[in-house]
Amino acid sequence: MLKFNEDFLFGISMSGFQFEMGGKTGIDENSDWYEWVHDKRIISAGLVSGDFPENGPNYWELYKNDHNLMKELGVKIVRVGIEWSRIFPDSTESIRVKVNEYNNDIIDVEITEDTLKQLRNIANLENLEHYKEMIRDLKDRGIKVMVNLNHFTLPLWIHDPVKVNLEHNGPLGWVEKRSVVEFTKYAAFIASELDDYVDFWSTMNEPQIVSSLGYTQPKAGFPPAIINEEFYKKSQKHQAEAHCRAYDAIKRISNKPVGFIYSFSWADPETEIDKEAAEKAMYFSNFQYTDMIFKGMVDFNINNNHVYRKDMDGKTDFLGINYYTRIVVRKEGKYGWNVVPGYGYACVPGSIAKSGRPVSDMGWEIYPEGLEKIILKLNERYNSPEIFITENGIGESTGRYIPYYLVSHLNSVYNAIKKGANVRGYMYWSFMDNYEWPHGFSKRFGLVHVDFESKKRTIKPGFLVYQKIIQENGIPDYMENYVKYPYKLL
Repeated sequence: MLKFNEDFLFGISMSGFQFEMGGKTGIDENSDWYEWVHDKRIISAGLVSGDFPENGPNYWELYKNDHNLMKELGVKIVRVGIEWSRIFPDSTESIRVKVNEYNNDIIDVEITEDTLKQLRNIANLENLEHYKEMIRDLKDRGIKVMVNLNHFTLPLWIHDPVKVNLEHNGPLGWVEKRSVVEFTKYAAFIASELDDYVDFWSTMNEPQIVSSLGYTQPKAGFPPAIINEEFYKKSQKHQAEAHCRAYDAIKRISNKPVGFIYSFSWADPETEIDKEAAEKAMYFSNFQYTDMIFKGMVDFNINNNHVYRKDMDGKTDFLGINYYTRIVVRKEGKYGWNVVPGYGYACVPGSIAKSGRPVSDMGWEIYPEGLEKIILKLNERYNSPEIFITENGIGESTGRYIPYYLVSHLNSVYNAIKKGANVRGYMYWSFMDNYEWPHGFSKRFGLVHVDFESKKRTIKPGFLVYQKIIQENGIPDYMENYVKYPYKLL
């Protein structure tokens, strides 16, 4: 048996927007993503599915039933999300705070007790109380809670994606400097209200996905779906600043660990002559952003010409790793590398990759060794940071690949720990089927199947496999067959 430490935290991950809606109450129409997926022009352009989040799993109303299932699964930690637009559906800009700048960079946002009182006066307290009830219910069951404050969505008063798409005009979201200040207010307010019930704070999820898919890959379906390199750079900068300023604000209120979550991909060279290309891809995809937070090394032109910012250096207590698959690259293109089709993220959905491995409904190759490699690389680069695997899972309609995916990736986590990595926990994405952004309900990542009409939950075989792993606090010997047969995953 591959035995994990007794204090290792097995869990699951969820977000707000993808899970909450689906009932008669709790419909949130005030976010950019809600507007985006409802706009007829965006739907007709094929950028989004035409499915609507208000037909989702309804975690908002059914959370106690879902927590019963989580308890049955045996999880020790659950990552949940707070929707900014639920707490502040209207602008918080009228509440003035002192903002300290240097060289056009925001280096501090001062949040006072009076600021928090003013924010409470305009917050949606009903929604705030509902979030408290949901989190308390998890805590009452002996489950630790990681709260993530931002998972792609923004209030409409911060970002109007349809207007940006059609007019290239605001509100521009993370492109605008004001987003840093307003996010810091929101983060401080939530920490002041929920800290008693929270074990770990995460400021944001996958900031580079927001920037890269929103401003460089319009066909990906992420708002605002335009090509604008300057917007890309500004959104990266402001998200990094927002994390650092929120980190400072939360730490003044809380003694709980505060981190951030990033989507990592291992990069393999197609041939020996492509090794330099793979190194460039690794830097662009993984380290250009995280170097800012761990080292204060800023490189928005992605040319290794760094500027040091003391106000950003070391502003995290842990790193959340989201990992799904790899990329394979060859030496070509504007940045010295291009992705090779047939591997990693660049596969035909439901096919077999060029490696001979299965491919998910998302078109992602199962490549578990990439998780071990990226953990060890990050462990070396950032001097053994505290790590959580905050997302890892597979979107596949039948659920048949979940046992193979789960066991093989946990095997990689175990190997990384044995080689010295400081991994504290693993959270599978996700607990139940949900709203997969532009893909709607067509991609199912859950350990629990959801009938989106009746809202009925039905556990999948992968649920039982994970349940056994948690009960044993490790991978039983017989489950090693999931790694070896029939796909030779490791």
